[in-house]
Amino acid sequence: MKKTLFISFFLIFLFLTNVNSIEWKTNDWQTKINETIRGEFKSSKKMILPLEDGDWKLVTKEFDDIYATIKTEDLLFMKFEGQTPVAFFNIIRVDNLSKWVAYMSSYIQAAVFKSEEDGCRERQHYNYLKFYKKGFAHNCMVVSILDVKRELSPSVSSGDEVFTASLRDYIERNNIKMPDIYLSYFTSYHSLAVRPSWYLFSYGITPEAFANYKPKFTSRDTTEFHPDKIENFHEAKKVMEKWLKKSAQLHKNFEEFQTVKKYQKLDLSDVLPENYKSKNKSTKGSVTKELIKLNELYKSGALTKEEFEKAKKKVLK
Repeated sequence: MKKTLFISFFLIFLFLTNVNSIEWKTNDWQTKINETIRGEFKSSKKMILPLEDGDWKLVTKEFDDIYATIKTEDLLFMKFEGQTPVAFFNIIRVDNLSKWVAYMSSYIQAAVFKSEEDGCRERQHYNYLKFYKKGFAHNCMVVSILDVKRELSPSVSSGDEVFTASLRDYIERNNIKMPDIYLSYFTSYHSLAVRPSWYLFSYGITPEAFANYKPKFTSRDTTEFHPDKIENFHEAKKVMEKWLKKSAQLHKNFEEFQTVKKYQKLDLSDVLPENYKSKNKSTKGSVTKELIKLNELYKSGALTKEEFEKAKKKVLK
């Protein structure tokens, strides 16, 4: 009897010791390099962004304290086929802005609306641009082509080469084969009426993976997807029209993720059908909950990958 009790207490002690040593992951900002996530990006219990199907591997992770209590977090995830990242998403959060809004607002406005290369302003190479701006608040959406070589090799004079150093290092160390271009969606949102944070999100996918289309030209200014050239390339135009609709859907998801105020939401009726929102309104909440539940079961090991995929297809039907 004493021996049994001793063994029981010993096993409980080992369990409690192991529990205390576990690093509990409460959100996906805590993801480590080379770890993967599926189904969703969980910023917090109430902020969950649905992801496209597949395994998303974290390839770069940057944290910084830029002023007083203000913190920045920058995560880049990629989805691979072999050694090629056929899709990516990049999410950035600048947090704890409420006490320093006077200091940071001018910086945010300049970064978003006065950027020399990109940002939320008219660009010849943009396929679509729409934004809301009032006071210090903004909600922006951009659709374009991402020229990978240009992105990874910015001009030295701009100083932007610092921001791609981690990715270039990852590519070299892991023999990654980068594609030439991505179809690209970008958004930026900041509103103290919602939360004291600034979020930026971008998503890209190769034309081959998105629409089984191989580009004929692969630089930003020569690609057939360029607004000045696309009318001469019927297939490229169809791919871009499809991508615009997909990007609008991504932006609707992002606005829900951010709980964007109704008056701050973008009118995307020129891209999406007017009934898009109402069509999904009745089922979206329950479907999202089911997917979240399935994803939790998969992450806990209760479901195999095959079982997870089968159950997810059933929910989405």
